[in-house]
Amino acid sequence: MSEPRLPPAEQVWAQVVRGLDQDPTEGLNTARECCDRHAGDRSRLAITVRHPDGQSQRWTYFDLSHHASMAADMFAKAGLRRGDRVAAVLSRQIETWICALAAWRSGLTYVPLFCGFGADALAYRLRASQAKLLVVDHQWRSGAQQALEILDTDIEVVTVSGPGGRGIHAGDRSFWAEIEAAQPAGPAVNTAAGEAATLLFTSGTTGQPKACVIPHSGFVSLIPYVDHALGLRVGDLLFTTSDPGWAYGLYTTGLVPMGRGIPLLSYSGPFDPSAWLDVMTAESATYITAAPTAFRALVTAVGRHGAPSSLRAAAGAGEPLDADTVSSWQRLTGTPIRDGYGLTEVGMALANLADPPMELVPGAMGTSVPGFDVMLVGSDGEPLAGVAEGAIAIRRPDFQLATDYDNAHEAWQARWQGDLFVTEDRARRDADGRWWFVGRDDDIIVTAGYNVGPMEVESVLLEHPAVAEAAVVASPDPDRGSAVRAVVVVRPDASPGPQLTAELQQTVRERVGRHAYPRIVDYVESLPRTEVGKIRRAALRVTEP
Repeated sequence: MSEPRLPPAEQVWAQVVRGLDQDPTEGLNTARECCDRHAGDRSRLAITVRHPDGQSQRWTYFDLSHHASMAADMFAKAGLRRGDRVAAVLSRQIETWICALAAWRSGLTYVPLFCGFGADALAYRLRASQAKLLVVDHQWRSGAQQALEILDTDIEVVTVSGPGGRGIHAGDRSFWAEIEAAQPAGPAVNTAAGEAATLLFTSGTTGQPKACVIPHSGFVSLIPYVDHALGLRVGDLLFTTSDPGWAYGLYTTGLVPMGRGIPLLSYSGPFDPSAWLDVMTAESATYITAAPTAFRALVTAVGRHGAPSSLRAAAGAGEPLDADTVSSWQRLTGTPIRDGYGLTEVGMALANLADPPMELVPGAMGTSVPGFDVMLVGSDGEPLAGVAEGAIAIRRPDFQLATDYDNAHEAWQARWQGDLFVTEDRARRDADGRWWFVGRDDDIIVTAGYNVGPMEVESVLLEHPAVAEAAVVASPDPDRGSAVRAVVVVRPDASPGPQLTAELQQTVRERVGRHAYPRIVDYVESLPRTEVGKIRRAALRVTEP
């Protein structure tokens, strides 16, 4: 197999621009492109939200546009003006989309905040973003109050109340009461393509979280991924499961498919693999996007209950998609599952493509997304040709998801080497041109002079029937500098102990090599993860022998 022949980047971006409702050189607005342009057909479905009690809400593009206009009027009456920031602690609910669209059409900057944040994390982001208004669901109102008490400034609060007005604190405005009192002709601004639309904080695995400035043209950077990697088409119903507090949920599998006219399906309840299968079956979903962690749990559920007959494909991102999960999913569902790699700073740059089609190899990240020039660079910053391992670097594309760190401009500049955005992730490229994730630069284990990528060892461990989750990190070793340490979560029917440890060590010896086998295997109840589900390897590292 050789790398698929990709269309020239200039051809890709020219086609993308032709498909927009506006000329980016004259102005571009995210709400108009991703919702309002489809609102002329009052019956065209945009989002279906299913709830744990089995009830559902169906919202057309017209419904969303109409309510966003009223929310824009609410923001204006609260004194917000073009360029002001409005934060939201919301999740997979319709109020998320109403607030975001209202902010964008008004020329405000939307600041999504993950509902799982604690008080300190919320306070940091509210302060750093200089938000003037906070929209929060009643489920997280008490936590938000703790964050507000840490701050030394007043922020107006609009609460999405629960049944009977539950969750509204003294001094709050009620979201739906304000919407009902609003006029359906809120401000609509002709924003510039480069004008800030969103401040989206990175997950902060190292250092303080950085606020990525996403302009109104930012969503355009993700269109090639949606078209060529997801391969969505007319007639699809996309079950999008990622939280819209993050780029993958808000933009990649939310706004951009909506802008392409693809209706979304969302589930408002907590993660439950069986419930997800029920929702997909009831609504005849054709496509699902989720984090690899979720797919690993879904594989078990599909093995018990079967897959929805309507399903035709799946895609994952956010963390490496291991080979065992890919193989199991394809065997059980008969559908492909495509891995993808991207960053909030740039967009989705690598993927297993649907168009042009490429052979899916379990564990591989595929190839460059059309329109993106992705390369490996060595420690000297020079590109590496052919079969190689190095840091992933992305040449500045015509459209990029983010343009700066609002709270760390110097850090943003430091990421660039000329027109190359050099990431902290390492990958290898094989003889067929496929890309394989190795790990973050600070995750690479150097043991007795050998470099060991954690993902390669983790993938092998995850194929063992007793292993539910695994993380591989360095542990200090007086003789080798570092030893490979595996931290393992076993399946409910498995027993940790010396016998399993010996099996895992031998499997890695045989599959990866003697230099890479975990000399230390520890068993835990769960792995520490970031808010987006990525393993926090730094929390597992032992700093002293």
